[in-house]
Amino acid sequence: MPRTTTIPAGTADGVWTVVTHTSTYVLDFDAMTLLRAPGVGRHSDQRWEVSELRRDSEDIPLLGVKECTVGGPAQFWVAAADDPDVRTWRITTPVVEIERIG
Repeated sequence: MPRTTTIPAGTADGVWTVVTHTSTYVLDFDAMTLLRAPGVGRHSDQRWEVSELRRDSEDIPLLGVKECTVGGPAQFWVAAADDPDVRTWRITTPVVEIERIG
C-alpha cells in the first residue's frame, strides 16, 4: 500500500506503520493496539537517542491518535496494559514515514 503523510482523523480500521527518528510503531486499529519497536527503521541522523519505554515490543491498548503527520511528533493515547484505568500519552520523536500495511 502507498505511503502517506498523515493518519487521517477518525481512522478506525487497518494496520499502519509509523517510522520515527528512533523507532517504528505498528498501529492496529482493528485490534486497537500499539506496538513500539525501538531502534527499528531508525533514521540515519545519529543525534537522536533511542529511549527505552515500558512495554516496548509489546502490544498495548490504543485509545486514539491525536496527531500523526510526517515531520512532527506523533501523539498516541494509550492505556496501561496491566491497568486499563491508567491512561497516558505516547509522544514520539519526529515522524519520517507512514504507511498503511493492512
